[in-house]
Amino acid sequence: MSDGESDYEIFNSSFISEDDEQVGPRIQRYHRHTTQQIQLLEIFFKECTPFPDENQRSELGQMVNLDAQQVKFWFQNRRTQERMNLRRRENVTLRREHVRLLGEHEKLRQERLLSLCNICRMPTNYCEVSNEEQQLTIENARLKQEIGQIFSLICKDFQLPAGLSAAQPSSSLMSSNAPRELDSGGRNSMMNQNSMLLDIANAAMNELVMLGKIYCPFWRLNSGSTRETLDYIEYESVFNNSIKPPGFVIESSRDTGLVLMTSLDLVTTLMDMNKWVDVFGPIVSDATSRKLISTSPGGTRNGSLQMIEAEFLVPSLLVPKRQVTFLRYCKLLREGVWAVVDVTPTQLNPNLLSYGGSTRLPSGLIIEEIANDYCMVTWIELTAYDETHIHQMYRPLIGGGIGLGARRWLKTLQRHCQILSSMWTVNLTQDFSEMPAKVRAEIVKLAQRMTLNYYLGISNSSASKWKSIQVENEEQNMRLMIRKNMNEPGELTGIVLSAATSVWFPVNHQQMFDFLTNQNFRGQWDILTHNSSMEEKIRIHIANRHGNYVSLLKIVENDMLVLQEIWNDASGAMVVYAPVETHSMEKVINGADSDFMQFLSSGFSILPDKEAELDKGEDNGSGGCLLTLGLQVWVSSKPTTELTQSLVRTVEGLLDCTIGNIISGLLRAT
Repeated sequence: MSDGESDYEIFNSSFISEDDEQVGPRIQRYHRHTTQQIQLLEIFFKECTPFPDENQRSELGQMVNLDAQQVKFWFQNRRTQERMNLRRRENVTLRREHVRLLGEHEKLRQERLLSLCNICRMPTNYCEVSNEEQQLTIENARLKQEIGQIFSLICKDFQLPAGLSAAQPSSSLMSSNAPRELDSGGRNSMMNQNSMLLDIANAAMNELVMLGKIYCPFWRLNSGSTRETLDYIEYESVFNNSIKPPGFVIESSRDTGLVLMTSLDLVTTLMDMNKWVDVFGPIVSDATSRKLISTSPGGTRNGSLQMIEAEFLVPSLLVPKRQVTFLRYCKLLREGVWAVVDVTPTQLNPNLLSYGGSTRLPSGLIIEEIANDYCMVTWIELTAYDETHIHQMYRPLIGGGIGLGARRWLKTLQRHCQILSSMWTVNLTQDFSEMPAKVRAEIVKLAQRMTLNYYLGISNSSASKWKSIQVENEEQNMRLMIRKNMNEPGELTGIVLSAATSVWFPVNHQQMFDFLTNQNFRGQWDILTHNSSMEEKIRIHIANRHGNYVSLLKIVENDMLVLQEIWNDASGAMVVYAPVETHSMEKVINGADSDFMQFLSSGFSILPDKEAELDKGEDNGSGGCLLTLGLQVWVSSKPTTELTQSLVRTVEGLLDCTIGNIISGLLRAT
């Protein structure tokens, strides 16, 4: 088999029935499927069923432009491939040994390249290597010298002694904080320290590549599910440099999907902190980075290494923010295939675990370029964390890899790419004859700002202006925060109060979402409507596959306009809304910029209380959901105004009333 020929191409190049597995000559008919066909068939195989019935084969054939018989043979071949996978596992011991030897070989190769002459500072084997290797070695030495100049800052961030010597074993780095003197080659010592960071990043990259393989022996398919979890004991037996701190639990998940973005654009997004936070705003509330190695000699992202401090959020007040410090390393594996890995360098200092009580084991993405500006992304999340800080209701969700798992990261990325594609459809009432693309984009941008405001209002992010407040006799599972604004664009001047609560409901995720988004039931729970009805004036469909759309509603009784964004996918659901001033909204519809608009965000985040196959749209009536309600109230135009106990009780009463109305409405609806 050639390097460029995958197992998929071997099995998809011919039609071989399961009944034809026999010895002897036979005639093979070759048919090479397109990449698009294979990707869609593969997604159906993984996320739906490997045994489609006749109707499913017919529908799938129409989607991929194949007849039902061809689809049948493809699935037979794919199942045969799975059986071969089981046979290959018999050789797992040899594969592990192979990985270990490759690691030793790479380490020896790096040591040989880093062996420099004491006089000329060139490799001692200079004459034995090619010109390209010589140039790379020289550039590597220059970059290490450059890194050495900022190493003192790294020591400060990692809480390491300034004169630490890399010649000492890692166990001493982890157990002793006694001051050490710089050796005679102080600069070389700092360069060696930076080499240690590169070694950690390279080792993590090797682990990520192994974890990303389709036939990786460490992943186990959950019973009755398409989700995969890691056999950590098996994994640690091979990569024995992985550390799970005492008392910590492991969260592991892996997911694969198509992303409407080129591989290079995606890599650029991941390595640029501003873009990364913008794309993953619902998860990453804050991030800062320091570039250790910015780019490779060719100016690409290949070989880029950063140190990042970030906060990850779950949309609930009962799950504290996860503060993590980690290295991010980017590498071009082969033409069109990139990998980006994150890892916390606990080998240097276990005190890094104090940042929120969690550490990132090798996690990240493997990105493979496909045609038509698409890429196939395999996302891996592997984290060790202290779950004692998480509410009991949310522990199964987080531990199961749903709250901050691979699927949530991937679905968030897919939704963002759909928004960027601008391939939206619009439903308009007779009040609006047409809507230019610029206006659609402005309304979507406004809705995104509204939703992000909601996220920050129910969390405790360090990056937001919201500050938690303590009140007497505060209700359980409830949080109050305030924000003080002083003439900032797009913000109400004065004091704004945000109140949030999280509640378990004995209805599944889909039932709760359907109830909250049904306009016929809106008056039963929404205090804005006062039992009036709502009319939808505008609906902009952003990502149909994720149920993502932005709408403009009008309350019939008082003509108040309400902006709303909703989405629903395998990572959960969100319903966010805000009253908007009619005249201001009309200006946006007529082409004005939306940055000046002020609003107070309210809404719901809905998460399943257990692992669920949300992508299939199954609704069997079992299970429950975790609902987080957030409300924002304008208190006063004077930032010095003090909150009164009566106002706090009024806001708490609004939360209780809304939850009670939802319970009553669900009972009537069922």
